[in-house]
Amino acid sequence: MRNPPSATEVLSVSAADGTRLSAYRDTPARPCPGGATVVLVHGASVTADLWRVHARHLTSLGLTVMRYDQRAHGHTPCGQAPLTIRQLADDLHQILTHVVPAGPLVLAGHSLGALVLQELSALHPQHQARIWGMVLLSASARGATVLPGRDPRAWLLAAGRSLAALACTRAPRTVDFLRRRLPTTHPYSLAPHPDRPADGPPRCRHGIRHTHTRDLADLWQCLRRYQPRDATVLNQFGERLLLMAGADDRHIPAAHTKQLAAQLPAARLEILPRTTHALPIRHPALISDRIARLAAEPSPHHPPHPQDRSFPNSLPSGQFH
Repeated sequence: MRNPPSATEVLSVSAADGTRLSAYRDTPARPCPGGATVVLVHGASVTADLWRVHARHLTSLGLTVMRYDQRAHGHTPCGQAPLTIRQLADDLHQILTHVVPAGPLVLAGHSLGALVLQELSALHPQHQARIWGMVLLSASARGATVLPGRDPRAWLLAAGRSLAALACTRAPRTVDFLRRRLPTTHPYSLAPHPDRPADGPPRCRHGIRHTHTRDLADLWQCLRRYQPRDATVLNQFGERLLLMAGADDRHIPAAHTKQLAAQLPAARLEILPRTTHALPIRHPALISDRIARLAAEPSPHHPPHPQDRSFPNSLPSGQFH
């Protein structure tokens, strides 16, 4: 029998610069003894609501889930600190230190969230001993690029992204002026930041509606110039590190994830066909299943066969469509 619905608790965690990070703890009605706490880190331009379906699935299995709105997203303001990957990793460190100070962890991040987990592993090794596993979705071993490929469509996408980035960087106030006049239902509309968080994270489409264009431009420049740290620090997780990517991803091509996997010979690699950058939204049951397996108590290490780095599939083949 599946567990009853979980309860979502809204928390506020103080970052090192005093910024209040909005976090959400989903607690199952019937916790599974001995399981790890699952910490989910969303990507750029969305909110912790990205993981709503995953949290429901994982808590139904008796697992506690921690989600949070990253700095400059959702109910978390930009704050005074520079908007860098290092700062975002330190924010996650504060979440783990103050909200999940003890017990095993399983971490999962998508896109920007995957970069934050990579940075966390390098900068805050004190957490490593209690991390049972990690799932990196749409991960990369390089900084952001406007060009997702070499075909004509990719060049058109690159041109559009370059123009948008130029406008946001050179004329942020003008872009803000236009954003304030968009319908409130538009994902890029700009609205005043609410006085207090609601009962949970804002919907993903409202991820940056309270974030000024200058801050978005700073985040983009940070991603573009980002130099990933030595990824081999992740080798300590062995086969309990899973990399997943969509074969049709136009934001972070699967080739970038494969390049990262090449540096991590023991890690699992799973490329999903006919899947775009919306990997967590397209395959929530599949991803939740992968996370849940890692959240079970670890078994002795058994290295995968060199020619088989895929994660064993226990779900119906239809989940990959």
